Amino acid sequence: MKATARDVNTRLAQPDRELTAWLIYGPDRGLVRERANALVKALVEDPDDPFNVTKLTDEDLKADPAVLADNMAALSMLGGDRLVRVQISSEAGGAPIADFLKDFEAGRAPAEAWLVVEAGDLKPAGKLRKTFEPAKKALAAPCYAETGRDLASFTDEALGAEGLTLEAAARARFLPLIEGDRGVARSEIDKLILYKGPKDIRSPGEDTITLADIEACAAAGGEAALDRVVETAMSGRVREADASLARALAGGASGVGLVRTIQRRIDLLSEMKAGGADAALRLGAPRFGPAADAFKQQAALWSDRALDQARQAAFEAERQMKRAGAAPAELLGGDLLLKLALRAEAMSARR
Repeated sequence: MKATARDVNTRLAQPDRELTAWLIYGPDRGLVRERANALVKALVEDPDDPFNVTKLTDEDLKADPAVLADNMAALSMLGGDRLVRVQISSEAGGAPIADFLKDFEAGRAPAEAWLVVEAGDLKPAGKLRKTFEPAKKALAAPCYAETGRDLASFTDEALGAEGLTLEAAARARFLPLIEGDRGVARSEIDKLILYKGPKDIRSPGEDTITLADIEACAAAGGEAALDRVVETAMSGRVREADASLARALAGGASGVGLVRTIQRRIDLLSEMKAGGADAALRLGAPRFGPAADAFKQQAALWSDRALDQARQAAFEAERQMKRAGAAPAELLGGDLLLKLALRAEAMSARR
């Protein structure tokens, strides 16, 4: 079956539990990820339960063609519903999924778990869509670019949950910054919430986000020195990152600024992988010279999964900075930077 743009949200947030497989795809990888998260939460009690939720990538399927069928046939060890979640980065990477679904629909492959597949923009004639759309026990759910009204509603809802509102000038500045990718939008909204502070600790009268607030933590901000620090870290140049961080801190850079620059680089790399070079350039990715070359190398080095994990680590570091009695912001930011540099170094060594 195929969901329409009008009913896709409802069909994923309130899924038909008689189905076995869902394909969520589209050019907006951030929106794909968010809708997949909503679906998984609706299907299983704990999306992070390693016993009942198995996460795979197209690299896993390539390394072991039987891994999907094996995991779909496996019974829960501790009881409860099971789910297999697969993220693929290309049309070709989905071939084993299409083969499994054909076997399942023909009664040749058992399924003791739900299957949720996340993909980028898929062609109508591609193998995955041609398999999912006519299937009786599967649903193909497209995620297309949101309209300005959709984006404004999403922003108001997310900020409103924290008791925040945007003044008119701030809205006019902020919405164009997050247009085009739900992941970037969610990231930038989270930054605003962190900047203003959670509602339970926010000072009275600080519930309105002003233009000055947007300028202070906008995605396009960040000091050039910190950009160079983060560039070396995300490229896996550990010693250089350590030395350049020391110089930046000595020059007055802040730990909070460092973490926000890291978040910004993660967002740009995600946009590059999901929407291509033009989309990343529109949001401020380096255009020329060594910085642009390093950015392209990082986009090839960091997988979607690794970027998601880095993003969560960066948000956690900023949360820690806002807690009373926490370690100094510079120490927390530096620790995050070096962990990312070491991970990039390890990934580079495996290539």
